[in-house]
Amino acid sequence: MWWSRLLPALLLTGCNTASYQSQVLDSPVVPFEELFDLADTIRLDPSIIIGQISFLDVNQEGSFLVADLVGRSVHLFSSSGEHIRPYPVPECLPDDAENYSPFSSRFLGNDYVVVMAFNGAVSVFSTDGRCIEATRRISKLSFGFCTSNDSILFLGPPWPVRNSVEEPAIIIYSPELHKLGEVPVKWPEFPVLNMGRGGIVGRNIDCFSDGPFYIYLGSMDAIPVRSSGNILRQRPEFYEQRPRDLSPDMSLDAKREEWNNYITTDGIFALDGHTRMLVYRNIDDRWLPEGAEDLYLYRGGSIASNKGEFSSLSTISSFVPIAAGYGYLYGQADPELLPDGDIGNPLILRYRFIRPKF
Repeated sequence: MWWSRLLPALLLTGCNTASYQSQVLDSPVVPFEELFDLADTIRLDPSIIIGQISFLDVNQEGSFLVADLVGRSVHLFSSSGEHIRPYPVPECLPDDAENYSPFSSRFLGNDYVVVMAFNGAVSVFSTDGRCIEATRRISKLSFGFCTSNDSILFLGPPWPVRNSVEEPAIIIYSPELHKLGEVPVKWPEFPVLNMGRGGIVGRNIDCFSDGPFYIYLGSMDAIPVRSSGNILRQRPEFYEQRPRDLSPDMSLDAKREEWNNYITTDGIFALDGHTRMLVYRNIDDRWLPEGAEDLYLYRGGSIASNKGEFSSLSTISSFVPIAAGYGYLYGQADPELLPDGDIGNPLILRYRFIRPKF
């Protein structure tokens, strides 16, 4: 795996981003339909009611791992929406059940499922539902993680913790939650903006075949941990650089207004092993479709190849992604109405990525 070969060198050299920063290419806006085609709509088994999808992950077989914030549960569904099993975190952390609210859950290879809660608790299950290991808190606070082969990579907080002078880092754990090491990452350009995180929950990092990429609020493009001159930064056509950080002395209302005045980078998704998609909000009105009424619903997206296999492209749409993987992008539609008149689960929309040919 990438980190086992490069971790010692990364720990010694840090992040060499000079060549990465020097190459920036424009990413022109095209219609959403040029990049994505609706493949199907999946109905999740109504025998299990999902209150709110806080996180959705997919594996190579197309199975769905659903973290339900309202139901405080995590469930596995087949690619057709059939319920397979729950992953009951209270069985791993019985004395933490009252505080348990899952915000992120991901497949770890073919053998494991990893669940993280808002209070910092982490649980690892075998895919057949057995509790493997759990902890109430890993070594550093984290707002997101991704998985690669048999490793869990947590992105630490982008600010000093308890007056510490530690650099922000990606902390690597085994499935048994043994700490394997840390890789230093860059400080955010806007540290106050990033205090407490924000954006799409759990989507500040994703793992690719060539290693993890991460973002901060205000990032123009994702940042690769493994910097390489072959990785080009892309600048979406609608992107406007935020001119300044928030002031720590601002009131909450003033911070909120300043936040919304400029583009915010919401999340990063791995469309496949070498293709990244970033999502942005607070797009300037002039880029929105004519007649758009609820401007808050619209997001900007940018698609780029980590290997430079095609020119990067951007799009603007009311479609808000909740998952990606293996060449597909996923979103959700309104909950279906069940025959007895009750409200069922949100429908899952699956879009096929149309790879650019140039």
